[in-house]
Amino acid sequence: MNGTPRSLNRLLITLLGVLLIAAGTLTAAAGLNPSIAQAWSRTGTDTWAWVLEQLRSAPMGDTGISWWTVALVGLVVLAILLLLRWMFSQGGGRSDRLGVRSTSSGTTTVDHSLAARAIREAMEGGDEVLSLRVSSWKIKGGYGVQVVVRARRGASPRRIAATAEEAIAGLDTLLGELIPILVHIRAGPRSRSTRTGRPR
Repeated sequence: MNGTPRSLNRLLITLLGVLLIAAGTLTAAAGLNPSIAQAWSRTGTDTWAWVLEQLRSAPMGDTGISWWTVALVGLVVLAILLLLRWMFSQGGGRSDRLGVRSTSSGTTTVDHSLAARAIREAMEGGDEVLSLRVSSWKIKGGYGVQVVVRARRGASPRRIAATAEEAIAGLDTLLGELIPILVHIRAGPRSRSTRTGRPR
C-alpha cells in the first residue's frame, strides 16, 4: 500500500546483492591464494591499459578529450537521474484523506481522521486489542486504509479483521465504493501476523 515500484526495488537489490557477494568472494580468494591476487592485479593493469588505449583512439578534435569520456559522463549523469527518480519514488503514498466524492451539490472529502476514529472506537473497546495504528494511503485508482493491530495472545485474528471491516462499512456507503483495507495483526511476543485484504 504505497507508491514504491516493488519489481524495480527487488531487481536492484538482487543485482546489488550479487555484486557484493562476487566482490566479497573475490577479495577472500585473493587474500587466501597469492596466485589469485597476482592474476587479479595483472587483470586490473591490463584492463586499465585497454581503457587508456580506447580513450586515445577516439579523440574529440584537438581538445584532448575523448568521445568515450563524453559518452561515459553522459551515462553517469543518466544513471544519477534514474537513481534520483527511484529514490524519490520510495515510501510515497501516505495520505491525510480517505476519499473524495463529487456530486451535483458539491464535493465531499473524507478525512483520514474519520476512518481512524471509527476504527479505534470499534476495536479499542474490547479486550483483544493492546494497541492500534491506522493510516490512509493513496493507491492506484483511489485510497485505502491500513490497520496495524497488536493483539493479546489468544485473540482471534479473524474476529479482529472482521471488526475492522465493519467499522469502515459506513465509509463505503458514504463514498459509494469499496475501500481497500489491509489489516496487519501482531499477536504475542514473537509478532505472529495475519493479513487480510479486500480488492476494489
